[in-house]
Amino acid sequence: MAQPTSHRVASCCYKSFVRDLTRQLQPRRSMVTIQRGRPEKIKPPEDLPDTFWSQLPNRLRPDHGRREIIIHQAPPAEREQCKEPLKVVDAAELARLDPTGARSKLFDAENRDRAKPGDILLATFKGGEPFSGVIMSIKGSGPHKAVLLRNHLTSIGTEMSIKVHSPGVQSMEIVQRAPKRKRRAKLTYLRKPKHDVGSVQKIVDQYMRERALLTGKKVASTGFKRKKGRR
Repeated sequence: MAQPTSHRVASCCYKSFVRDLTRQLQPRRSMVTIQRGRPEKIKPPEDLPDTFWSQLPNRLRPDHGRREIIIHQAPPAEREQCKEPLKVVDAAELARLDPTGARSKLFDAENRDRAKPGDILLATFKGGEPFSGVIMSIKGSGPHKAVLLRNHLTSIGTEMSIKVHSPGVQSMEIVQRAPKRKRRAKLTYLRKPKHDVGSVQKIVDQYMRERALLTGKKVASTGFKRKKGRR
C-alpha cells in the first residue's frame, strides 16, 4: 500500500511528491479538454479588401497562400553546340600567335626533329637581347607551352622560362642537338656542379658565324653585353 503524501514530504522525497501531484492534476486537465473541444477556426469576412489579404497568415487564406509555380523551359545547352570549348579556344589562339605553325611544329611530339631536353636553343626577342641555353624541360600544351633554358652569364648559372608562343618572342632555333637521347624529361640535375654544362656561348657564336657564311648576312650579337665603365 502506498504511503501518504505527508509522510513522503517528511522523508524529503521530492520526486514522489511531484509524481503524486501530477496524478491528481491529470484527470482535471483531461476533463477540461473533453468539455471544451477543439477551438473553431475564425473565417475571414468575404468582403475583405484585397490589400488586407497579403497581411493575413497563410493558414487563414482561402488558398492557404499557395501560388502556382511557373516552370520555364530549360535553355539549349552550350555543351551540345560546342562539346570541347577549350580546344576551340586554344586552336584560335594558336592561329593568331603562330599563323605558319612553324613554332608549334618545333615542339610537336609527333615530329622527329623536334626540340628535346638537352638540346641547345637560341631564342631572340623583339625587344631585348637574345638568350641561349640548354633545354632543361618543356611543359604545357597548346598556346601555354613553355621551355626552360639554362646558361652561364658572367660565370653565374642563369635559367629563363620562355613562352613558346609569346608575342614578344621573335624566333627560336636549335643550335646543337644533344649527343645522346636523355632518359629524363626534366634535366634538373644540371643544377649540380657535377653535371653542369657551363656556358654555351662559344657554341652559339660558332653557329652564328657558320650561318652568316651561308646566308651572307652580318653576324648578330647573341651574348650578354657587359657595359664597361670608365677607368
